[in-house]
Amino acid sequence: MQCPKCRYEPTLAEVQQSPEDCVKCGVNYEGFERHAAEVKAQRQLEQAANAERAKRSPAVYEAEQQYPGAQPVVVVDINMSFGAMVRFMVKWVLASIPAIIILFLLFTGVPAFLGALMRFF
Repeated sequence: MQCPKCRYEPTLAEVQQSPEDCVKCGVNYEGFERHAAEVKAQRQLEQAANAERAKRSPAVYEAEQQYPGAQPVVVVDINMSFGAMVRFMVKWVLASIPAIIILFLLFTGVPAFLGALMRFF
């Protein structure tokens, strides 16, 4: 039997003296094989996870890292009644009013302030 770690092939006397361990490096044959099988299984799991991760978009991967346990969702259809849709749109329009006011102030107030400041100097 050849040692799986150091590839040493013991003589018959050495095998009889220590049948379960390598006489040169001291590794236990059964334990080494068990460890090698565990490492191989772990590599296969990592490769499968990497292959699955490669299929996802970077945005989905980042979201999964930020929110562990979250799963991506694809919205196919929104089934709303006409009344619910109208209420949603009215709320949306009302919510946009503060944004319109802020944009108006930015586009008119800031240039006016900068113009007044330029006249002062």
